Amino acid sequence: MSDQNDVQTIDQQIAALQAKKQELLNAKRKDALQDAKKIIRTFGFSASELGLGGASATRGERAAKYANPDNSAETWHGGKGPKPKWVREKLAQGRTLEDLLIR
Repeated sequence: MSDQNDVQTIDQQIAALQAKKQELLNAKRKDALQDAKKIIRTFGFSASELGLGGASATRGERAAKYANPDNSAETWHGGKGPKPKWVREKLAQGRTLEDLLIR
């Protein structure tokens, strides 16, 4: 057998093994998904608890970095885009971003 035939034979064996590996992984994946669904139903997890729901999950929402000292429900992550109105108001009053940091 020539070297070229040996290489082709090895390539065919590799392809066959890769296909077999993918079949095994697909079967394992299917079983794992069934197990996960059972656990989700048993414990009643919501999509948001699993990190799957809403626009924020798809955008990768960041944790808040700043909070309004007068209303802790108003927070801001400090990223791109305009500052929220409450941040602009506090800065106009002489506060700094450092003053608004969540500690």
